Amino acid sequence: MNNASLNIEEAKAFLAANPTVQWIDAFVLDMNGHPRGKRLRRDDLMGVAKSGMMLPASVFIMDPRGNCIAETGRLWSTGDPDYNFRILSGTLKAVPVDGTRFAQAVIVPEKDDPLDPRYVLRKQVERFKAAGHTPVAAVELEYYVTMPGPDGQFTLEAPPGVSRETDIPLTFQFEDLDALQAFNDDIYRIAEAQGLPVDALTQESGPSQFEINLKHTADVVQGALDGLLLKRAIKAAARARGLNATFMAKPHHEWAGSGMHIHMSLLDKGGANVFAGEPISPVFRNVLGGLRETMGDFMAIWAQSANAYRRYVPESYVSMAPHWGFNNRTVALRIPDQMGPGTRVEHRVAGADANPYLVIASILAGAAHGMAKKVDPGPEVKGNSEELDAPGLPTVWANALEKFEHSPIVRDAFGADFQHVYTRLKSAERTNFERVVTSLDHLWYAQVA
Repeated sequence: MNNASLNIEEAKAFLAANPTVQWIDAFVLDMNGHPRGKRLRRDDLMGVAKSGMMLPASVFIMDPRGNCIAETGRLWSTGDPDYNFRILSGTLKAVPVDGTRFAQAVIVPEKDDPLDPRYVLRKQVERFKAAGHTPVAAVELEYYVTMPGPDGQFTLEAPPGVSRETDIPLTFQFEDLDALQAFNDDIYRIAEAQGLPVDALTQESGPSQFEINLKHTADVVQGALDGLLLKRAIKAAARARGLNATFMAKPHHEWAGSGMHIHMSLLDKGGANVFAGEPISPVFRNVLGGLRETMGDFMAIWAQSANAYRRYVPESYVSMAPHWGFNNRTVALRIPDQMGPGTRVEHRVAGADANPYLVIASILAGAAHGMAKKVDPGPEVKGNSEELDAPGLPTVWANALEKFEHSPIVRDAFGADFQHVYTRLKSAERTNFERVVTSLDHLWYAQVA
């Protein structure tokens, strides 16, 4: 878990190795996982490496549109003070598109802030480390590639050469991958330049929908950051090719949703997987029990936007109840068919638009709860989990936020300050979203009212 700051020597070495870079995007990841920061000139890098850069503390309480939310209690009442941010060592990397004129760097507050999602995840990792365990995780992301409109706005139009059929199964075929191979080459070139451990690329079931995987890592804080940077890399590659890439959880009501699946396991001090057993260990059973018992508490993290809740529909490989099972894609907690050192859980609930820092932190919080309380997960599910009667997850945004706000498990794991602010931030977003009159209101109601 790297928390060192960029030093002068590292900055000098970067400039010498990248003479074409003229601009550097220095950004922090906010609660939504969105980059917020400043674009620096090449000549300003040394000053930032020496002294840092100032940003207002309200950078952590912005909604997806960039509005600072006063309801959080962290805006006017605090005077919105500046924080000094430092570039995180190892994150200053070139972006090899557009003649490699641009680079990027992740910045973190010089002093820990309980609202920083990275800090929230670090605290969960430290809890496991203190108990002699090292979490291991891998991020899988699904996304759509489309053509932008005349003014660059989002559209549902598929790129040239890509299938536009929505009623033909496309999963695991290669035609759309072939049509977008130049774009895919750009993704992997950017990932290589930035040290992102990208694995396989798969065509998914939606038109021009894909899944890309990151490799497992025992540094889950870095793994979460890699997931966020991979999103940015994919978007940069798309722009360079005149395309749009979106991680919306549900870009169209008739298309497959886009999820973020997290594969997670635990190692002991000797590097052995404590989930392994016959077929799984008692510790793993307790982890599964904790993940089941706390899944509703963290629903507001798995689905952090109004659109994300549209993804939870039947027969879509998106479980709406906290079931678990072996090699079963209808459950929320799937155990892949790889036992021994490869034993792990695939957590399949979060939307692709969620923040990997908070998603992994929530998974670890649930796992810690299960281990501490020795929670039994109950029987595994065989066959279609949707045919079983079970308490469902809060798939209405208001209900999920209420559960999150009053959860003692959330408060214990994330802290009362984060719990309060995140709830207020997302409640304000929900209120603002729901008061907007849309074209669907006109289509359904204008002529009958």
